[in-house]
Amino acid sequence: MRPRLALPLVLAAALLAPTAWAAPAAPAPATAQPAAAALAPTVTAEPVATGLSMPTDVAGPPGSSDLYIVQKCGGIRVSTGGQLRRVGSLASRVDCNGERGMLSIVFHPDFRDNHWAFVYYTRKDTGDIQLARVTIRRKQLVSGSYRKILRIRHRQATNHNGGDLAFDHRGRLFVATGDGGGSGNEYGHAQDRRSLLGKILRINVSRGLPYKIPAGNPLLKKKGRPEIWAIGLRNPWRMAFDRPTKAMWIGDVGQQLVEEIDKMTVTGTRLLNGGWSRYEGRRVYDASERLRGGTLVKPVKTYRHDTGISIIGGAVYRGSQSPSLQGYYVYGDLNGWIAGFDVADRTQTFALTPGSTLLTISASGTGELYAGYADGTLYHLLVATAT
Repeated sequence: MRPRLALPLVLAAALLAPTAWAAPAAPAPATAQPAAAALAPTVTAEPVATGLSMPTDVAGPPGSSDLYIVQKCGGIRVSTGGQLRRVGSLASRVDCNGERGMLSIVFHPDFRDNHWAFVYYTRKDTGDIQLARVTIRRKQLVSGSYRKILRIRHRQATNHNGGDLAFDHRGRLFVATGDGGGSGNEYGHAQDRRSLLGKILRINVSRGLPYKIPAGNPLLKKKGRPEIWAIGLRNPWRMAFDRPTKAMWIGDVGQQLVEEIDKMTVTGTRLLNGGWSRYEGRRVYDASERLRGGTLVKPVKTYRHDTGISIIGGAVYRGSQSPSLQGYYVYGDLNGWIAGFDVADRTQTFALTPGSTLLTISASGTGELYAGYADGTLYHLLVATAT
């Protein structure tokens, strides 16, 4: 079976010779991301920062317009009013070779009071996944504030590290992990309830170190790791909550043919199953793989590899600067294009291609959406105004 690099963040052809990875034309109507429909907004990408080093995630404290930018090799910067400044660095702890690196940052819902931020990265000493807490005051990383929260063994391969972080409406932290790498779920983690790989975890980091298990977790007092909320993920590179609907949207990177977008609700108590590796998208990938419990979640949307190569899942827009974009799920592909659809009417779509080698589409603390590219440019996604 032909292996495929799931999220090649540091392919030499992509980063050393970007022209070799020129983004394709914006998806045409015949593909999974049709061109802008008549009633859909016209979205543009406005550069807000340049000179970054592989921006893998963007986030902000709740309600704040400050943009905290995570860079792949461990640096954290903040953009305030268009001005960039250094926050701090975890470079001495981070392995940033290949798909590894510092991959995500999220701010605690009570950041105004406790100043906590959480980071997800791969460890320099072992390649294991590390979730840690740091303190940020006055836009500076506080020396000595680093605290380990959760370490996940990841040594069989260097790819499929995940990963993303998100707090839900009740302040519980969700952690998305890759399936341990290789090809075709070859290490069997995705459906294994004893493994934290290929999962979405749910933990309480607000009280006590390192963390507590929320009372409603589906495997609490059952066989399997109690941190697990959902199983059967391949490489969920980005996930985000749509707070008005309490739904989680996930871009799960595919294997050979299909990229997928999943929608999961956090209001239920049953274990959820993304289906990998029995399914890739909606198609059967490995008929010998048995689904090991939980409610199967079928993709909301898929697209094939004649359109892209690795989904860069995004978020539902809930900002204030582009009212006509409200309720659109915005996502993209490593190839560089960005697309979106109205979650209430999926026929209403748009597409654009600001650059090549897209790394993230992330929401700020005010719900505005930003796209980070490997060339170091960060764009604000906005609805075009008439001139």
